[in-house]
Amino acid sequence: SSSTYLHTAAPVPAAAPTSRVAPSVASGGAAVQEEPEDDEACARRLQREFDEEVAAKEAKERFSCPLCLETQRLEVAIELDCLHRMCRGCLGGYLEVKIREKRVNSEELCCPMPGCGCEVTVPQIEGAMRGTPLWDRFLASRVELWTPEDRKDERLCKCPSLSCQSAGFRFVAPAGEAEVRCPQCKMCFCPRCCCNHSGQSCAEYASTRSRKLAEGPKDAGDQEFEELIRKECWQRCPCCQAVCERQHGCNFMTCNSDLCRGKNYFCYLCGAELTQLEHFTHFPSGLFENVCCNIDRRNDEALPKASWGSAAWWGSVLTDLKTWA
Repeated sequence: SSSTYLHTAAPVPAAAPTSRVAPSVASGGAAVQEEPEDDEACARRLQREFDEEVAAKEAKERFSCPLCLETQRLEVAIELDCLHRMCRGCLGGYLEVKIREKRVNSEELCCPMPGCGCEVTVPQIEGAMRGTPLWDRFLASRVELWTPEDRKDERLCKCPSLSCQSAGFRFVAPAGEAEVRCPQCKMCFCPRCCCNHSGQSCAEYASTRSRKLAEGPKDAGDQEFEELIRKECWQRCPCCQAVCERQHGCNFMTCNSDLCRGKNYFCYLCGAELTQLEHFTHFPSGLFENVCCNIDRRNDEALPKASWGSAAWWGSVLTDLKTWA
């Protein structure tokens, strides 16, 4: 008889004609032998069994990434200590956002799955980012967050002078000192609040400073800066008083200052502190209209209207997409 060959990933061995025996429905229940299986039918059966075996093996070597919802090969998977598994590209993108925003402490740099909170370890970050500028930025950001292990005896101080702040200069001082001197610029300041308020407690100085801000700046430089804030329609964070500018996006602001670190929110229109639940309820006409529950600034020509992004911002996004492609 003629033989038929199929293209397979592995050669199909020649099989002898086989026969199958089934119970007969004839009287007496005698066994009746079926017709022998020819070479072509046998080859097709073996091919089907082989394909099923290969498909089952490939299914075991793949997983579904919970971030991009794509089916990926196990060789591109990264499994965290919490056993959550995701593809290398998604984890790399997540780490890139965190590192660029300098949110790199153990509470911030954690598993992206909701409700997990498992820390992404330094070796895992190194495996994903080593050899890139983001790895260097991660190390520098971790250095900025370093504090002495024994906080009872030592305190990490940040000099408030502009020259030391721009250089990121810090030093360790005894924790019990009421006033320290910067070894770099020789400036004296309080190590607790990093301000110069000789003769006052931290609480008294904070109260005095808040009252002065409410009354208006008296110094010429402060007056010019406050005038610039009003002219540019900037807004201060109600929690840390850091000045923020809305370059693009909606009027629900997230403060990323060193004190707030993305944990506090406020309205860009009225300056009121908000919660995450007020992301939509505080803006009855929508997030991108310059009106909120407290103030209507739609006729304020100096205040730009909220938008998804400026032309420059969309240009940078397109550039990134071309680079990734």
